Amino acid sequence: MLFKMALRNVFRHTRRTIITAVAIGVGLMFMIMIDSMFSGVENQSIRNILETDNSELVVYPAGIFEDRFLFPLDTLIEDAAAFSTELEGAYEDIISATPRLRFAAFAIAPEAELFAVGMGIDPDTDPRVFDLRDNIEQGRFLKADGDLVIGAGLAKELDSLKLGDYIMVQTKSRRGVMDVREYGITGILNTSNPVINSNALFITLADAQSILEAPGAASEIDLHVAGKPKDTDRLDALGSQIEKDLGGSYELYSWRDLNAGLFEISGQKQSVGYLIALIVIVIALVGIVNTMLLSIYERIPELGTMRAMGYTKGNIRGMMLIEGSVIGFLGGLFGVILGLGVVILLTEVGMDLTPLLGNYDMPMPMSMIFRGEYNFGYMVFTFFLGWIISTLITLIPARKATKIEPSQALRST
Repeated sequence: MLFKMALRNVFRHTRRTIITAVAIGVGLMFMIMIDSMFSGVENQSIRNILETDNSELVVYPAGIFEDRFLFPLDTLIEDAAAFSTELEGAYEDIISATPRLRFAAFAIAPEAELFAVGMGIDPDTDPRVFDLRDNIEQGRFLKADGDLVIGAGLAKELDSLKLGDYIMVQTKSRRGVMDVREYGITGILNTSNPVINSNALFITLADAQSILEAPGAASEIDLHVAGKPKDTDRLDALGSQIEKDLGGSYELYSWRDLNAGLFEISGQKQSVGYLIALIVIVIALVGIVNTMLLSIYERIPELGTMRAMGYTKGNIRGMMLIEGSVIGFLGGLFGVILGLGVVILLTEVGMDLTPLLGNYDMPMPMSMIFRGEYNFGYMVFTFFLGWIISTLITLIPARKATKIEPSQALRST
């Protein structure tokens, strides 16, 4: 009986109910959209990092992690190729491994000179861990000593270098001797990782070892590990086990350890986004309270009659809660449907940010074609969140309704 009466009251003022439900739905839609957007940015960033810069686990000589951006050459991994093969064969979770030798360099063109991050990579094993080869925009990937692949952004800054142009690569060897060598550009790389695009140049590992006077050495060994990259607890456990097996001479870090600052900033931005969505929902909930209070003032005689007929305060409160619950259910359903539509658009079609941002380098390693991510669990959570909060917020006007005395209500007829 109470349920039927509540439904009748909800749809007594259909327009008012629809407006309130839509307001709730829009707030929930914003929550779903923000979650999809930031999940998309995070997942795309993770993929781009793993494809170009850092693998799931990276091996460093002990004690150099904090100074890794200074590219120290006094502590390197010796006989890196053999060590890489040994690691690959010793642990079943390691799919493949490759050594890399990073170094600070100056890229010198006829009209420009810029700082660059040099990377010596093995043309045979590196593609088993990274996907640089699939991001070659012009030319080809490294094949032999003397080849050079350069990031598209760096090539542009160096007076718009093109395929076949020559640059000088200047660096300091392990003994502190300055070395300058000329390379012809055999490939131009265009990735969604701004660090690679704007700063990196690639030569063969053998070339880098020769320039740096570090035969057989590498600054790191990148390990491609089976399983989900987001399962960092599993990666940390594997890294700790390998560290223990190696007797403390090496340290292992996950991709998240190596990019902690980047994802911390992303998390802060995501919190701001959720706060904005929460404000929208609060505004919508205020709408529910307003709707219910208007309904109460319009129904004072009716409520008085119900009390005179023997309905208790609990009955009145229950009816009001059902009304709020129905509005919340409709708002939650509308919000999920609307949010799903937005997520489908973001994920399947994508959003081209190029007209808005032009050639601006994104702070996150992501492309200008932005795509969202599906998170059906979060959609279900959002639906129940909107429904439950809408129901509970009805306690405020319900309290007002239970204070109406029958004699007072009947006098207002």
